[in-house]
Amino acid sequence: MIRVTVPAEANGLPLALWLSRMGYSAILPCGGAGRCGNCRVSLLSGKLLDVDDPTKELLPDEHGEVRACRALISGVETVVGIPDGWDAPGAGEERRYYPTGALDIGTTTLALRLRGDDGRITELTAQNPESVFGADVASRITATEEKGVEPVRACLLNRLRTLLGRCRVGRLSVVGNPTMIHIFAGVSPASIGIAPFTPVFSGSREITGESIGLPVETVVLLPAIKDAGYLGSDLVAGAAASGVLDSPCPAIYLDLGTNGEILLSTGKENGGHLYAASCAVGPCFEGAGISSGAGGIPGAVSRVKKQDGEFVFSTVGGLAPIGITGSGLIDLFAVLLEDGTVARDGRLAEPFTLTGRQTYPDGTLSTPFETPVTLDQKDVRAVQTAKAAVRAGIAALLHAAWIDPDEVGTVLIAGSFGRYLDPASAAKIGLLPEQWASDARAVGNAALEGADLALSSEDTRESVKRIATTAHAVDLNSSPAFRESFLSQLDF
Repeated sequence: MIRVTVPAEANGLPLALWLSRMGYSAILPCGGAGRCGNCRVSLLSGKLLDVDDPTKELLPDEHGEVRACRALISGVETVVGIPDGWDAPGAGEERRYYPTGALDIGTTTLALRLRGDDGRITELTAQNPESVFGADVASRITATEEKGVEPVRACLLNRLRTLLGRCRVGRLSVVGNPTMIHIFAGVSPASIGIAPFTPVFSGSREITGESIGLPVETVVLLPAIKDAGYLGSDLVAGAAASGVLDSPCPAIYLDLGTNGEILLSTGKENGGHLYAASCAVGPCFEGAGISSGAGGIPGAVSRVKKQDGEFVFSTVGGLAPIGITGSGLIDLFAVLLEDGTVARDGRLAEPFTLTGRQTYPDGTLSTPFETPVTLDQKDVRAVQTAKAAVRAGIAALLHAAWIDPDEVGTVLIAGSFGRYLDPASAAKIGLLPEQWASDARAVGNAALEGADLALSSEDTRESVKRIATTAHAVDLNSSPAFRESFLSQLDF
């Protein structure tokens, strides 16, 4: 637990918002509506007010906890205890000048890469503090409409200042989905939230770091796919870095986060035409919105299998299990479908708790024990709809390009989720076509790689330009292939 003193001068601010501005935040899938309970903090001393009735004191529950999203800071100095699982601010270890840097603004996670004169690379990650306003893009748009862009943007910029510490960067390349980029630029993303979902801008932009309070000389926003509200520069940069454009045969680039972004190349032998789509996956593959969900943090279950009739699992860093990542969730569902615990139509007879042996980095196994990883029917439905959306998005692109699934020879899966994903498990639950399991491979955070390469590689810049200006955005809302496939893919 981390003790944090909340000053009386912050009187009237929501506690969750103030904590986020100070660099402390938790993922709030409910958008601060008081439902998920992820923002519970211990009230150690002082006084808080009820956000629904500021004339009333907010009393802690039987555990001495309050929900930060439902608390207003009073005019009394207050001390709260922050759970260790929250993001916390910390000074950057480096105290030097970096000629270039790359930043990937994910809906859930921020990834920063700094490159020194000597070629040395420093990488930093943190939770996107905008999560206090909701776990997905739609909730962030709603937050900017209700509160304005600046409060949401301030959370992000404060976190970036914390990440950068006392570093100084010459040129910073930035990628993200259109909503994240609009907020970063201080531009309302409201037009992205309503039909026809058109962004205010999609081309590249340059601004000074000084204008937004960052220790950066020049900030470069890479381009998104033209006029596509949900196909951002993260997809463009990632696809450019992945080499998907070099494939002679049809190839798929898939980035699964809170949104599922997909790019299809028909291959050099078929003209190299590009098609792209974004499907609303929800945050379950990033560990949010799931009972025991966790990001790729130490202690999160990342792999699961069944061996000699019992579950065997591993966690990030080999630590004791605290929750389950998206990749672990896919593995677990593959096993539960095979043993009948989860029916093909998604029915779960009773809530499930993972009990089994943990495998450690040195190959040894623990004795069997019950983990804190649980699943209920709501979790199953979240995975069902997410995987159906991805498969339907793939089907819509293949239909638009007149490509048969059997013609696809290259399947690249990006993002931290893709780094740990077992393609065989993904195929077993229907996330990928079965015949793609042997061809699929992980390419890591290709969006960050592309943002980095765009600063030094002319070839990458040309690929970025080509994807941004020539890719055909397929509107899934009006695609019969998407609707038909989504319904048929709901079953596992």
